Amino acid sequence: MINLTKAFSNKQGNSTPLIIAVVLSIIILSCAAFEFMRLMVVAVGVRDAVQSAIIDVATENWDEVYNGLREGYSGGYSLSGTTWEQDLTTGDIYDRLADNLGLEQKGGSYVKYTGDVLEYEVSCLSINVINAPLAPSNPRSINQFTVEGAVDVMVPLSFGWEHLPPMKIRMGLKAIYTPKF
Repeated sequence: MINLTKAFSNKQGNSTPLIIAVVLSIIILSCAAFEFMRLMVVAVGVRDAVQSAIIDVATENWDEVYNGLREGYSGGYSLSGTTWEQDLTTGDIYDRLADNLGLEQKGGSYVKYTGDVLEYEVSCLSINVINAPLAPSNPRSINQFTVEGAVDVMVPLSFGWEHLPPMKIRMGLKAIYTPKF
């Protein structure tokens, strides 16, 4: 600590390289922190958009689910002749994401560009609609009507001059239908 104090109080100009190194270190750490914040903003935005689309699917199935509501459980079924059949839809989530996020299709994935630069890529969307049982044997262990989804998000880094690999994450999301009594 004493040598550092001497270096800063020296009037001969020997501390100039040290000050330049400290300033450059602060700039590099700030760039890394801002890049981390950018990645978090993109990931949260995509997660919120996919969650909203999954909630829309659960909401679209409301009228089918409400028909089976009895004694605290619900399921999307319709009577077809003498048997009950599932009556559910998974919706078109990619179209909703393209509208909400401004995505365009490129091969098997959807991408978002800022100018000519790729901002992020969304792919491998999977939706699983879990219907509640029609007549459960144990009403206390009933599975509720649930829509689960997962999506892969790839965000290239703008920090590191393309030497660092892009951020790739798999997001899992869920929406559960809960009737109000």
